[in-house]
Amino acid sequence: MRTPDTPPASLRNTRTFPGARRLKSMMVVLGLLGSVGLAGCTLPGAGVDVSGDLKLLYAPFSLSNPPRYWQVHQPQDSNPAPLEWEDKDGRIALAARPGLGAFEIGRRTNVIVLASPFLSFDWQFNSAAQVGDVELVLGFRRQTQGSWTESDLGSGKPTMDQEVRMAVGQYSVRYGEWHREYFDLSTLYRRYWPDTAADEVRLVWIGLVSGQDHVASENSVTHLTHILLSR
Repeated sequence: MRTPDTPPASLRNTRTFPGARRLKSMMVVLGLLGSVGLAGCTLPGAGVDVSGDLKLLYAPFSLSNPPRYWQVHQPQDSNPAPLEWEDKDGRIALAARPGLGAFEIGRRTNVIVLASPFLSFDWQFNSAAQVGDVELVLGFRRQTQGSWTESDLGSGKPTMDQEVRMAVGQYSVRYGEWHREYFDLSTLYRRYWPDTAADEVRLVWIGLVSGQDHVASENSVTHLTHILLSR
């Protein structure tokens, strides 16, 4: 298992989408920075605990009628569905089967990147899964505290200045074992957009989608759990 100081192999397949333009990038080198400020998520009922952490995929919820701030899209006529909750090695995990159909699941956030700069999650491949079968999607927006609109508290995807897609997984792993990825969001954002004031950058969307670069095997399963934003 890697430590937070080790760059994840999945970032070799990082893609950014500023507006309608698509860019390719090199691997992002991660580094630990000191935390700054107070808890950075200001959406009501956002699930932030006393330490300023935001926890996603720690408990199951209805995928057909998701809770506030969540959005789920997947085919309704597939059995099993591309997205299902499963008990995997004693953990509640989201089982993603992109070979059964395209999907998207995500949650609105409003987190100041410098206040909760670290994102981590756990994943596991079965023997048919490949890197990039599933992609992590991060949406960023330059937004000061006084620039709120009513749509910021709505449902569905918010307006985003930049969208980053990262392939989930690594090329040399043992199947059936849990692995953890760490990201330094402030370093990630500065790499792509160095001229933007960091205290105005907010993470407004965290999502998972079926990969777009290849067709996943019908038997491919990527389990994901414990997405954590922390400082």
